[in-house]
Amino acid sequence: MDDLGYYLGLPLFGAVAIVVSTVVLYLAITTLLSHAGQRLYASPSSLDLAVVTVLGAIVGRSILGQVPTLSGGLLALATLLVVEGVAGRVRRSERMVARRRHRAVAVMVAGQVQRHELTRLGLDESGLWTELRAAGVRSPQEVAVAVVEPDGRFTVLRRGEDVHPSALTGVKHSGELLERLSAG
Repeated sequence: MDDLGYYLGLPLFGAVAIVVSTVVLYLAITTLLSHAGQRLYASPSSLDLAVVTVLGAIVGRSILGQVPTLSGGLLALATLLVVEGVAGRVRRSERMVARRRHRAVAVMVAGQVQRHELTRLGLDESGLWTELRAAGVRSPQEVAVAVVEPDGRFTVLRRGEDVHPSALTGVKHSGELLERLSAG
């Protein structure tokens, strides 16, 4: 019976360690994903998926400590949900909305590939063309703007129709993009 209590129970210092580990690892993982996430979401390769899986396993094991227990797992889960709730409120705050306003990036403008933006995002032209083909694009001349959204999805606006300024809300350098589109 003592063994059962050992695997279900949790001493006070163990509980504190789990809470601290959960918060620190949450902050580390969100920082990592905010830098690499757009690339991971845009074109996840099997290696990317393997890395994310291993990352999850390492974080999960690190949070629970030397001896994972049921109560420790429940405490880690509750802590994770609370931290995510607080982080969600912070992300939605007006100050954070202003900071994150320009996170979408144009990777093709007026049929011209923006290689420096692709490189900055860790993407290549073949990944761009995969997404363009999926959108039914047959040639670069059909594309007014191709944008990598903050969540890694691609949006393709076609040539031949005016692009309303609101359609580029949240896109990095949207004013410049509109000028280039009206000139081209």
